[in-house]
Amino acid sequence: MAHLIREISIQDVDAFQSLLSSIYDDAKYMVYNPGEYAPSQSAIISNLERMITSPTNNIFVAENDGKLVGYAIVETENLERAKHEAKFNMGVIKYSRERGLGQSLINAVEAWCLNRNIRRIEVSVVPENSTAVNLFKNAGYQIEGELRDKLYIDYKYYNKYVMAKLLL
Repeated sequence: MAHLIREISIQDVDAFQSLLSSIYDDAKYMVYNPGEYAPSQSAIISNLERMITSPTNNIFVAENDGKLVGYAIVETENLERAKHEAKFNMGVIKYSRERGLGQSLINAVEAWCLNRNIRRIEVSVVPENSTAVNLFKNAGYQIEGELRDKLYIDYKYYNKYVMAKLLL
């Protein structure tokens, strides 16, 4: 199954909102509870416009057969002391997981960062999400620390790993 990784466009607003809702409703370790992600259309458009026009942020989407099936949001600071670092998060719709999309999204984010001389890239992952932890480890990310009780899901606290990779 071939997929395309590309930068998001404003024409993707409805498909992107649907993608995020689907991923957030289905993913156990995301910040939203099922049904909790419900931004207004104007908020989504405003956020997309901000990201698309920003030289320091970007959103990549994975597309399969004309449908969005994954995303990666990368953000950096425009401050002299912090502009060498990017943070990103990503998600892939359930039926498209473990098919190489995650690695393709990581590759797109890393290429974008390298083109901007970004040295450090960071993600945070719940340790129980072994698929994501292994994906990032296999891509060269190292666990640098653990943030305790970062998420509260189904009456249980979950930690998050801070994982990072030096690109340059």
